[in-house]
Formats: sequence, structure tokens, C-alpha cells
Amino acid sequence: MLVEQEGEELLALVERIRLLSREVRAGGDPSRRAELSRAIRALDLDGQARVLRAFGVYFQLANLAEQHHRLRRRRQYEREKRLPRESLEEAWARLSQAGVGAEEIGRAAGRVELELVLTAHPTEATRRTVLSSHLRLSALLEEVDAGRAVEDALAEEITLLWQTDEVRSQRPRVVDEIRHGLWFFEVSLLDAASDVVAAYRRALPGAPVPLRFGTWIGGDLDGNPAAGPDTVREALARQRALVLDRYRREVRELAAALSLSSRLVGVSADLLASIERDERELGAYAAELGDRTQEEPYRRKLSFMWYRLGSGGYLTAADLARDLDLIDRSLRENKGGRIADGRLAALRRRLEIFGFHLAKLDVRLHARDLYQPDERVRATLAACAKAQRQYGKEALDTLIVSGVESAADVVRARELARKAGAELRIVPLFETIADLRAAPAIVEELLCQGALGESGRLQVMVGYSDSSKDGGYLTAQWEIFKAQEALVALAKRQGVELTIFHGRGGSAGRGGGPTHAAILAQPPAHPPGRIRLTEQGETISFKYSLAELARRNLEAALSATLLSALPEAAGAAPPPDAHRTMEELSQHAHAAYRKLVWEEPGFVPFFRQFTPIDELSLLQIASRPPARPEGGDFLHSLRAIPWVFAWTQNRCLLPAWYGCGTAFQALGDTHRLRRLYRRWPFFRSLIDNLEMTLAKSSLEISRGYLVLVEDARLFSPIADEHERTVEAVLDIVEARQLLDRQPIIQRSIRLRNPYVDPMNAIQVELLRRYRDPTASEDERERVRRPLLRSIAGIAAALRNTG
Repeated sequence: MLVEQEGEELLALVERIRLLSREVRAGGDPSRRAELSRAIRALDLDGQARVLRAFGVYFQLANLAEQHHRLRRRRQYEREKRLPRESLEEAWARLSQAGVGAEEIGRAAGRVELELVLTAHPTEATRRTVLSSHLRLSALLEEVDAGRAVEDALAEEITLLWQTDEVRSQRPRVVDEIRHGLWFFEVSLLDAASDVVAAYRRALPGAPVPLRFGTWIGGDLDGNPAAGPDTVREALARQRALVLDRYRREVRELAAALSLSSRLVGVSADLLASIERDERELGAYAAELGDRTQEEPYRRKLSFMWYRLGSGGYLTAADLARDLDLIDRSLRENKGGRIADGRLAALRRRLEIFGFHLAKLDVRLHARDLYQPDERVRATLAACAKAQRQYGKEALDTLIVSGVESAADVVRARELARKAGAELRIVPLFETIADLRAAPAIVEELLCQGALGESGRLQVMVGYSDSSKDGGYLTAQWEIFKAQEALVALAKRQGVELTIFHGRGGSAGRGGGPTHAAILAQPPAHPPGRIRLTEQGETISFKYSLAELARRNLEAALSATLLSALPEAAGAAPPPDAHRTMEELSQHAHAAYRKLVWEEPGFVPFFRQFTPIDELSLLQIASRPPARPEGGDFLHSLRAIPWVFAWTQNRCLLPAWYGCGTAFQALGDTHRLRRLYRRWPFFRSLIDNLEMTLAKSSLEISRGYLVLVEDARLFSPIADEHERTVEAVLDIVEARQLLDRQPIIQRSIRLRNPYVDPMNAIQVELLRRYRDPTASEDERERVRRPLLRSIAGIAAALRNTG
């Protein structure tokens, strides 16, 4: 495709740069690094842009190939009757080995509640147009596996990718983000969730639906002036329209399929009475149907249901469920159980999971907006009240209050919601280290006042992003863990049921990492087995853009939630010395992190020159601004997402590891750390995520950005800390190289490096030209587009932004 579109010269150039980069990585002749730098500097702006695009499209295809390979391996495991990791089958096996009986598992299954909440946080650099192309390419790879010749179709799709601009020209509106989020329900989640619940119920017949979805897209007003009452209405209307349209199509397909004749099989009296009622109430449509389906009662009933779905004839999901239940009972009473267990059962499960609302919409406000609420805040709460009357509380019942520092913040939110006529559960979000430490006392005060937990259920949200930015990765993880333990103890004392809502980002620096391990790493809730967590930015497309991949990821999250409902069997309890060790580690890590990031006067100038933080705002990837509206101090107002995104671009990834090496070295007891790693899921998850981040980082590449820095003295302590952290992690996991125990991922990173390293080198050159004070506005404008492509390309290469 490169030769066809750009000529042999570009292919030769790309290959030369790739081979030089590979030789540099192999540690051969040092002159090769200089030769690589000269080759990149010798390129004109157009040449740099074309090389960036070549590597960028390559990574899109490489990511897709890796996803496809994961699914292929999973199918192979199933054919070989091997237990796939993080599957429901593996969960049953673990519980059985732990001596947990079927009755106890059944009781635990009754309290399992997993809710995945999609957010529009600005970390998705890939356009939906490009994601749609990836979906078509994935279907073609399935054809390849089936032995069909699809080379021409693949070449066509790759050519489309090359001729499609991967960088947005305009900042997306909130409505665009709503449509983007709904796209994942259309292409995968509506089917995948039903399949996973079916598998769950095969082992646990009659279990309540364990899996539901939420969303912030359209309801998140925190720092986003574009969100408000109109976007709340837009989100709810579009969600309802999408799910009703899906149900209507399925009902029509069932009507076409269920051609059972009353001449051949019996039909329940209840179903026949229901059809008679439909004929009376929908006389005009009954006349249109005529007598064509009189002897095919299932087809006739489903035709009336199809009509009601298109004309507002069902007010609630329960109304539709009653009609579907009628059909189910009639089929089972008349030897049609196999039919009832097919497509009809899938539709009934979908209705249980998604209702008429698809995903529950949360509204989020910052505490500062509550004391002098503007018209937008008041109108949004009024829109919530109206939406509850129109769609029901199952569509919207929660107000998240971020930045909570006192009980008064929650009380004020409650008062404003009630004044607007909205029945909203207030969920406090604790984000900074200080706020997390204060959370148990604040929540206890609110419970004593009757301002929370009136229904006997309590939800509290903990934020990983801002706590990590505030106190560093290790301290943030530990303070969140301790806050959860204290909140669970409080809930037990107060006699309320607690759900912790985890505000996890995509990257390790914002609480990211494998979901299965993350769920098992948490202290047990009260009752155990209930969890709510966010899915953000590019994490959504990585997990849910392909239907089979979505099924695997949903199953992994659900299997972990089931195990967490039986914490003793899952082995989640910390060893006796765990708290003391973590407290000591946290103190050292926190001090080291704060000293560099918050106390070093030269840090902010260094950060702004060493990373492309100021240029990230040029990339139109979200409706929300990168900084909070209060302005003032640069670092305080900067959001956690661009904070992490900037450090990811230059391959340093500092927020995800800085301070850890100092802490492990200060403890000076590797044996104790190894014991914790082997026995405690929380510590194992913390170290595994740390190891993955360190493997993706490259201080050698980061060093190339120092040409942009006036005072580079801070790089030395950063490099020293990186070296300390790598050495400590290798000691703890007892390995010679990072990811030795995960050779597939290790190899993937090594294979990617020769392609991503040149993009970093080109980005440095583009940043230098863009920041040149002598450059004209025309010159800066010419550099801007290639610079944005470098940002998008590196994000695709690392499969991570913020």
C-alpha cells in the first residue's frame, strides 16, 4: 500500500529508519543512534509527516492483529478443554478447589452486582471513523482464518485508512461523545452482555442479573461548560431510541421465525387472551394485519408487540417483559422449550440488563459549583427531575459530587436536588490524598445526619487519577485501599450496604491495569461482591470495539466480581504484617514524589519543556478542556488525564512509578516484599502494574527530549529513581528482565519499539520547530498537523494516552 500510494522512496525510507532503530535497540554500534538522528533531522516536514503516518497506520494494524490473536488463542484453549484465564469456568474451578459448595456459591451469586460506567474523559485519540474501519478489518481477518481469499478487500480497507485523516479537524461536541459511546453498545455490548449473563446462569440458574451499565457521557458537568440540561436530555433520548430500535428489530425477526401453527401445537389461554386484547386496543393495526396470521399466534402476538414498540405502546420495560414472559410460558407448556431458550431468551436477558434506558446516566458536579449555582446547574437538576418522570429513576438516579472536602458539600447537593424536584442519590467522590483520609469521618457524619444511606444502601466513589497526581502511584493505591477498609467497617457499624465506585483510568498512573486483578485486589465490600467502576477513553475501544473481545472482557470482570463475593475463598485477606509494610512504603514514596513534583521550584518549567503538555490541547479529542476552570497555579489546575498523557508521550511515564524505587530501597527487606507479592492480591496487582509500566517506559528515548529543556538537572534524579524502581521490581518478582513471566507481552513491546522510537525522535524535531520563538505563524501552522499526528501515533503505539 505504501508503494502504491506514495512510491518506492517512502517504503525505502521507512525501512531504513526502522532497521536503524532496531539496531540501536539491539545495543550494537553507538554510531547507529547518531545515524538515526541524522536521518530524521534530514527529512523535510513533508517527509517527517509521511513517515509518522506510515508508522501510525502500522500500529493501528498491529493492535488489531494482537486483538485478533488473543481471540484465536482463547478459542484454541476452549477446543483443547483448557480453562481460559479469568473466565467464569476458572472461577468455578477456583471456588471448587477452595471447598465452596454449590449452595454457598448460589447465595453469593444473589448479591453479585457489577456495573461498568462509560465516561467521555479525553483519552480516546482514535476517531470513530477509524474504529469502524478496524471493525471491518477484523471481520476480514475472520475470513482469513476461515481460509477465504480476501487480500483485495484487506488492501482496500488499508488504503482507506491511509487516505483517512486520523487527526480530528474540530473538537468533538458532547453530542458527538454521546454518539461515540453508544456506538460500542451497537457493535458489541448489547450482544456480549447477554451472552455473558447466559453463561453465568447456565452454572447458576435463576441468579439475578449480575451485570449492568452506566454512563457519564452527557451528564458530566465537572469542568465541562459544554455539558448541561440539553446534553442530559440528548443522552437519555438517544439511549432510549437505540435500545428500543434494537428490541423492535429483534421482535420483528422473532415474528418471522416463530411460524408455529395452532393446527400443530397448543397455545396457552393467556397468550390467546393477550392477542384478543391487542386486537381490541390496536384496531387499526389489527385490520392491517387481517387474517394472515390467525393460525400463527406467536407471529401475530409478536407483530402487535413490534407495532407497540414503534408507537410508544410500552411505557416501561416491565410492560414488554410481561408480553415476552407470556410467549415464553406458552412455548414451554407446549413442547417449545428449545425455542424459548434460543433467540427469545437472548432478548429477555437483554431487556433485563438494559431495560428501556440502556445505561444509567449519572450527573456529576464539582462541589465548588454547589454554593453559588449558576443557571446551568439549576437547569440541569430540573432536567433530571423531568427525566425521572419521563424515563423512570432506573434511567437516572445518581448525582456524583467531585471534590468533596466536607459533609456540607454533600448536604448542599442534596438540598439543591430536592429543590429541583429530583430524587437523586448523592455519591461523594474523594480524590486527593487528604480527601481520601478524611472520607470515613465525612461519610460517618453524613450517615449520622441521615444525609446518606436513607434507603439502607450507600455508594461512595474513590478517585485514582487525582490521588495519584497528588501523592504518587504507590501512596494513592494505598490510601484508596485504607479508605475502603474504613468505609466497610463504618457500613457494618451503621447497618448499611456499601458499594464502592472506583474511578479508574486507563493507565497505571490513573489506577488502570487488568480489570480482573484490580477487582480481586480490593478489600471486600459490605456485602462483598458489589462493585462499580469506570471505563474511560481508549480503554473502551480496546476492550469493547470487537464483539468477541467484549465478551471476554466482560466475563473477566464478572468472574472476578463473583470471586470477590467469596473473599475468604478468593484469598484476598492481607498477611499480618501487610499494613505496617505498606504504611512504611507509602511514607517514603509520598515524600519522594512530593519533593520532586510539588516542592521542587523548577519542576513545572522542566515538565512543560520536557513533555508536550502544552501542545496536547491542540489535539481535538474531547469536549472538555484539559485544565480546570479555576485557573491559577498551572499544576494544580491541570487535570490528571493530560498530566499522565504528557508523560506517556515522551516515554517516561513518571506518574506511574516515581517514588516506588526509593520506598522499596528504604524498606530494605526484599524477603518481606516477596512474601507480600506471593500472598496478597493487592500488592501483587500493584507490582504487576508497576512492572508493565516500567517495561513500556524508555528513559533512553526520554533523554532525547532534553534538547527541548533549558535546565535539564531534574532528569538525573528521575533517571536514578527509574533505575532503583526497575531493580526493586525485578528483585520482588525474582526475574532477570521485566516481563520475563509474560513473554508474549514482553515480545510485543520489543517488536513495537523499533517502530515507535522513530516517532518520538520526529516528535522532538517537530516540538523544537513548533516552539521556536523565531518561527512565523505560518511555519507553526505547517508544523501543527504533523505534530498532532506524532501524538496520535505514539498513543496508538503504546496503546495508551492518559
